[in-house]
Amino acid sequence: MQIPEQFPAFHKKTLVVVADHVHAKLYIANDRDFDFVEELKTDYPSHEGGDRTSGMTSGGAHFREVNEKDEIVGEDHLFRKLAEDLHTRLQNNEFEQLIIAAGPEVHQFENLLHPDVHACVKSYIPKLLVKLSEADLIEHLV
Repeated sequence: MQIPEQFPAFHKKTLVVVADHVHAKLYIANDRDFDFVEELKTDYPSHEGGDRTSGMTSGGAHFREVNEKDEIVGEDHLFRKLAEDLHTRLQNNEFEQLIIAAGPEVHQFENLLHPDVHACVKSYIPKLLVKLSEADLIEHLV
């Protein structure tokens, strides 16, 4: 997609990473081009059962509970996989700068990055932006 004129262009080839505890989406921004690259997903926890509970409250509302430990371990697993992927991409000269949006846990993710990758980070955004469209995402990056 083309970045609208009201937003500044990316003068360096910039990899944009938006992540939550289940998946991460990677985009490449270069000048006025903004393109989807890849989506990484964690395979942990399995979404086929596990420690989940669902039911109905006395008021008739539905509820679902997920084991919080599984969510934390899944996030850690994805963040480690993503950190390795970013290092490989840097070694392959796929980007010059990096923008990372990974919710409030973005600074935990920061600690997993290789020093060379960390040196390329332009900004950390502590917001969950994974579900935004590309057009809406661009607004949060400038």
